[in-house]
Amino acid sequence: MSTTEPYAPLVAQLFAELPGAGRPAGPGWACGEAREPLSGTWVRVYLQAAAGRVAACRYEVRGCPHTVAALGLLATRLAGQAVAGLDVDPAALARELGAPAAKLGRIFVIQDALRSAALQLNVGCP
Repeated sequence: MSTTEPYAPLVAQLFAELPGAGRPAGPGWACGEAREPLSGTWVRVYLQAAAGRVAACRYEVRGCPHTVAALGLLATRLAGQAVAGLDVDPAALARELGAPAAKLGRIFVIQDALRSAALQLNVGCP
């Protein structure tokens, strides 16, 4: 990352492509939501599972480019993971994206939403 570019190339790419962004259609999705009022960060994660594994991940987000990029990265990586114990390491994700320490709290919001969605897999989402 150069001093003239505020975001690492991976963040810029994920922010531009938005993999997995948007509310899913159809039944069979669980969702979890979390927010951090001081920064205005809001995250909703949708999960679809089959045979105890994540089949698909979608999300809605209001947040900074690092938050959006982190969700895009997760959406591309969650498919195939076991639902039991599903989690994310916020510090590792922040490091991978080159996010400053001040953004770590926003990635914890993602972790909270993901955990909530994993718990709701058998309940469904409104």
